[in-house]
Amino acid sequence: MPIPFLVYGDGPRLPSGLARIARDLLLRLTPEAEELGIAVHQLGVDPPDGWHFQAWPFWGFQPDLRDQGREALSIIVEELRERYDAPPIVLMIMDPSRCYDLTRVEPNGAEIQANFWGYFPLDSENPHGRIDGPAADAIWACTRVLGYGRYGSGVLQRTRYAKALHEYETLQARKVTARLAVPPVHHPVPYLPHGLDPSFRPGVPLEESGPGFVDWRAQLPADAWILGCVATNQARKDLSLLFATASILKQQGQAVGVWLHTDRLTNAWDIGSLALAFGLERAEVCISTALTLLSDPQLAARYGASTVTLGVGLGEGFGYPLVESLASGTPVMHGDFAGGAELIAHPHWLIPPAAWRLESAYGVKRPVLAPD
Repeated sequence: MPIPFLVYGDGPRLPSGLARIARDLLLRLTPEAEELGIAVHQLGVDPPDGWHFQAWPFWGFQPDLRDQGREALSIIVEELRERYDAPPIVLMIMDPSRCYDLTRVEPNGAEIQANFWGYFPLDSENPHGRIDGPAADAIWACTRVLGYGRYGSGVLQRTRYAKALHEYETLQARKVTARLAVPPVHHPVPYLPHGLDPSFRPGVPLEESGPGFVDWRAQLPADAWILGCVATNQARKDLSLLFATASILKQQGQAVGVWLHTDRLTNAWDIGSLALAFGLERAEVCISTALTLLSDPQLAARYGASTVTLGVGLGEGFGYPLVESLASGTPVMHGDFAGGAELIAHPHWLIPPAAWRLESAYGVKRPVLAPD
């Protein structure tokens, strides 16, 4: 009887990096499932419909909008336990703060009967170099954890060590089984980067970028700086950097064009307002959104047509747009921090933070980057 293997995270229809990671992993695991002795399933959220359960590759939906999916996961875990006569492995590909609701023990002692594994996209740390609070509890509840890269591995290692050290010091202070308590050691956390579709390569013809982009590029001067960016419209993506940088180049007398591929025109940022605020003309800006279903070859052609791309994320565990741009032969600039910095080989393409600020209830460090 195979072991049920359930991947939890973003639903496969979302245009997010987490959804792509889960989808790619499932597509690769499914053909190997019998040899690995597992039965592959998925639980993900695709707004606005709620939580969806997928017995890969067949769909079946169980919507629930009240939490991070604890109720849906509890039902599915019990079904899988009965079907396979074994506790499922739940691989969480999600921010650990959103996994706490799944891993917590309720006041009455009830908990989800599963083996939790974590593949965590850690993109920041607090001033102590780790994560605390409920997110740390979720990390500690996992029997196995993976990072996205060296940076995430280090944050996970320090987080797990801090918890072990606290428990050790508590035992020592209480003199409870003190002679059995062993001082914790730093256990390295393995990390696993992600793969890329081979369609991202240098030299994809401009004609493959799609007619809208071809026409837009044709009306710009041949020597124009084309600044590309692929990023979701959320507060943690500093899209103002893209337009501020283009504005600086324009003030210096350079011809510029801005290509942005994002999910929504208005969310954390209003793209039109940004372009207007930084003095860019309509003809200088080309916006594509998730409503425009771009294939990987079309994206690769747009990367290749860009002079440089900007990674505007204020923290990345792993950034698909960064490696997509590099694989397409186009330099990418990114802040010199977190996991994204590991992906940038050239030191002159890394932007040193001008300052740091703390963000969210977890007090994690985020950089402030100067557009010049």
